[in-house]
Amino acid sequence: MREIADKILETIKDYRNDDGLFLDSDHILNWANQFGDDAEFMLNEISHILPQVYISKETAKEYIDQHIQALKREFGYSNITDLLINSEFLDMQESYKSQPAILNILESLLNEKYGESYLKYKTYPKVNFVYFDDILASGSTIGNHLVKWLNLENNDGIKNIDNVLNGNYRLSVNLFCCHTWGHSFQKYRLIKTFEDKIDKRILWFWNLQIQNHAKWNNQSLNIAFPTDEQPANVKSYLANLTAEKYEDYAYRKVGTPANEGFFTSPESRIIYENILLQKGISIIEMIKGEVRPNLRPLGLINPSYKTFGLGTHFFTWRNIPNNSPLVFWWEVQGHDWQPLFPVANRG
Repeated sequence: MREIADKILETIKDYRNDDGLFLDSDHILNWANQFGDDAEFMLNEISHILPQVYISKETAKEYIDQHIQALKREFGYSNITDLLINSEFLDMQESYKSQPAILNILESLLNEKYGESYLKYKTYPKVNFVYFDDILASGSTIGNHLVKWLNLENNDGIKNIDNVLNGNYRLSVNLFCCHTWGHSFQKYRLIKTFEDKIDKRILWFWNLQIQNHAKWNNQSLNIAFPTDEQPANVKSYLANLTAEKYEDYAYRKVGTPANEGFFTSPESRIIYENILLQKGISIIEMIKGEVRPNLRPLGLINPSYKTFGLGTHFFTWRNIPNNSPLVFWWEVQGHDWQPLFPVANRG
């Protein structure tokens, strides 16, 4: 198993290095051994998955460069400088969140590759407004920020939404990863909050897509999304949730996706998903006292949704989303669980 752990380490070796954390193969083996007889299976499966979904700091820089080039083309600029002069890169998240980290990499990239700086032009008048983030999962953070920004007024007393709708402003959301289900929710929210035309006025760019909309056809379902062939304790867990919405999204339909590309095989998918689900429920059962209603075995989700969680598999050099299964990030003093990815800034 150490050979597999070494292979995994090669993929995730820069995880939180900026915080002084350096994972090793022993850490990965210790995590795997918590799965007992399934330890080697879990290592094999995660070693197949991680190269598809782990974003190193160097990859993040490459992705940001791709976004800058896409914006230059989309907005019709012949050079990077004109793009920067006319663009504001929105900085709306707390200092420890992903957006400021991405903007820091953006500035370094511009300095190193183009001899430029977006900070140099911050006081210039703007017509392009760019919102960077690493992932849209449920999309609530991005949705809240977009609604807030669109409702703001500029120095002329004109709301941003009006300037976007009349074409005076251009708004772009640029992501490393986007969930189809969450994206559809946020687009619907914006339409309901403002008007239908807003849907065609906001540009969306992403590098990776998580196709997890259970009601859409031909989704790759590149997440952990178990079928309803579950033991009594799993059925009981779901039944006892006080949530009421989207229970028909709780289980993956047998035979989907039509072609398995995310896991090593359709059979391995089922085994892997069931292990994550069972272990996640076990972790929740460790909790002493009240369990937050949005905490689910496959990751956090809107507390009104009667599902097991989003099952997100997307990890970056600086942190992982809490929409990921608990086995990857749960870490509480006094609880007998060691996460694969020790997370930062999460209670």
